[in-house]
Amino acid sequence: MDLRIDGLSVAIDGKSLVHDLSLDVGSGEVVGLVGPNGSGKSTALRCVYRALRPTSGAVLVGGDDLSRLTMRRGAQLVAAMTQDGAVDLDFT
Repeated sequence: MDLRIDGLSVAIDGKSLVHDLSLDVGSGEVVGLVGPNGSGKSTALRCVYRALRPTSGAVLVGGDDLSRLTMRRGAQLVAAMTQDGAVDLDFT
């Protein structure tokens, strides 16, 4: 399934974090986002897995705009394992 980011912009508290990002990733491709600290890599990824809402632009998976899908359907299409995902589960 392909991923397309089309004109993605994110601003928080009036500060532009990502401006007009576009990216096409074909099915089966592996892509790395590389850039200096503070360049918007994590912010863009948060929009892909719907932890942040873009100010403008769209994230499409398989041609479907993620912002228009139900949370359930979006979760069926996109999953993320973040570095800082510490979870304390009590398995007693």
